[in-house]
Amino acid sequence: MRKIAFVIGGLPFGGVENWLFDIALRLKASSTHECRIFNVSGTGVKLPEFQAAGLDVVNIGTSDAAASTHRLDTALRLRRELKGYSPDIIHTLHFSGDYFGRIAAIGLGIPVITHLRNTKREKKPSRRFFNKLLSLCTDAYISISRAVEEVVEQDHNLFRRRQFILYNGVDTQRLDCPPHDLRAMYGLQGRIVIGVGRYVAQKNFESLIRAVKILLDAGKDVSLVLVGEGSSRDVYEKMIAELGLQGRVVLTGYRKDVAAFLRGSDILAMPSFFEGFPIVHLEAMYCGIPGVFSRFVPSLEVSSDAAIVSECSAESVAAGIDVLLSDPRKYATLAEAGRRIVVDHTIERYLERLFAIYDEVMARA
Repeated sequence: MRKIAFVIGGLPFGGVENWLFDIALRLKASSTHECRIFNVSGTGVKLPEFQAAGLDVVNIGTSDAAASTHRLDTALRLRRELKGYSPDIIHTLHFSGDYFGRIAAIGLGIPVITHLRNTKREKKPSRRFFNKLLSLCTDAYISISRAVEEVVEQDHNLFRRRQFILYNGVDTQRLDCPPHDLRAMYGLQGRIVIGVGRYVAQKNFESLIRAVKILLDAGKDVSLVLVGEGSSRDVYEKMIAELGLQGRVVLTGYRKDVAAFLRGSDILAMPSFFEGFPIVHLEAMYCGIPGVFSRFVPSLEVSSDAAIVSECSAESVAAGIDVLLSDPRKYATLAEAGRRIVVDHTIERYLERLFAIYDEVMARA
């Protein structure tokens, strides 16, 4: 039985946490691999979900302060916990997980894989310094796209460690569910465009909201559902009021039933300024939902045949959505392409590739 230690900074909601939840559930049922999750901060809105699912989670700290880089006590406690678990490999996630996971592993003789999932480049000089220096304590990097791999080479991999590209996989079982009737739930009209993600500047949902206004002014019958939560909620609420979009744009807040929201939607839109490889894109393809994505969404590396590619502006996003609203044949072609592509990106195939990486890294170590 191979033992995997996942070290993560915290368990808020987001793509990283959803990925870890899906992987840990599969490993819980595996006869060849097991895992334990080490939550550096000990915090996160998704922590109760992990615990309710019976996943093995060890909280190292009790607040976000535990994840501060000066906290030697956090590193020492994590080291003790890792020694007690004695994993075959340490797999780190988030800046705090990468930082403390590699420091705590020094001298333990356990190979460390650092998993980078975003093209965002650190602004703090201290973080950039640690990312480069700690490549000395890294056996390999996993990047979730070629775009992320380029950032790793520039900002992380000072000591030229082995790199793997591993595109995300989707848990199709979770998506085999009845759809929500979003028109009935929220009193919406027309075709439903959905955006999924944190309410933060990176997601550029402001342009998506403006795009809906452009489409409505052009006589298109369309509504928007934004599934998520975050610091930009007040900005979105103000925009919705100022643009007169009440009854056309809904902010759902954090939801656990994203799959049912996707099933009840017609188009996925992601006008992000940057991404890593959003799993929701694969989920939408499995559900037969084509999308409009900014050219900065790296999932297009494998799915450009199943999407409309746009710029980040509201006008460009609106134009892309309009194509899918106006051209049923184009819509069907993209939907079918998405279903075909996602077959190679299921969670089962993903785990096969991940286990092969683990085996290679352990063999080299």
